[in-house]
Amino acid sequence: MNKVKELREKKGMKQAELAQALEVSQGTLSNWERGVHNPDNKALGQLAKIFECSVDYLLGHSEIRKPLNDLYMRVMQDAKDSGMSPRDLEIAVDFWKQAKERDDDIAKKS
Repeated sequence: MNKVKELREKKGMKQAELAQALEVSQGTLSNWERGVHNPDNKALGQLAKIFECSVDYLLGHSEIRKPLNDLYMRVMQDAKDSGMSPRDLEIAVDFWKQAKERDDDIAKKS
């Protein structure tokens, strides 16, 4: 699970700090990072939350870090908060649809 190490380092976290946040030993985290063992489902969910990514991204099943549904929801909320015009909102929705199609195509190829 080199993604864990990569994301941890990008976030500027030390192994001990992440291990404590996950309530696991530093040795357990090290084993995950080296691919000796894999985290259980609970830990995968915690890691995804900490690193703001999908479990699929952590497992290497997707190159897209954030699920597009999350992106869509953020776009919609930002549009609402900013008073975006209906036309601009339509453009944003079209963008989301195209991005979703691209994500689906990537998933099919994997």
